[in-house]
Amino acid sequence: MVPPPDELLAVAVRPLSALTVLCAVSGEVDFSTAPHLRDRLLGQISSAGPDLAVDLSGVRFLGAAGLTVLVEVRAAALASGVGLHVVARTRPVLRPLAVTGLDFEFGVLTRVDDVPVRGHRSGVLAGRRRAPASGPVAGVPPA
Repeated sequence: MVPPPDELLAVAVRPLSALTVLCAVSGEVDFSTAPHLRDRLLGQISSAGPDLAVDLSGVRFLGAAGLTVLVEVRAAALASGVGLHVVARTRPVLRPLAVTGLDFEFGVLTRVDDVPVRGHRSGVLAGRRRAPASGPVAGVPPA
């Protein structure tokens, strides 16, 4: 018997700053849980609303359905004028992103502290530094 999706995946939402919302994802992102993740992330996107940071550090498995959700959320964010930042640092997440080239598309960050905070001229807020705009994640071998 397979547990229900809400037992396999959790999404905690909190403000990272006045203009950025953080969605910390934990568990498994597969065919059965991807719709739940899609609903939670798309629910955070509003026209010219706060930027969205998706922290995948707690994800133990990222399947093709999860990658599809990230691409869909990116398209919705772009259409709404919302910045999207993806944070990942574990092999179960970094490897699928690297194999598909999505690490370049998303400019994956390795720490939540590196998420750019919109609305501050210097890019620094409470010790936060502006992160690189794009590029592969260091330490993940190319596909």
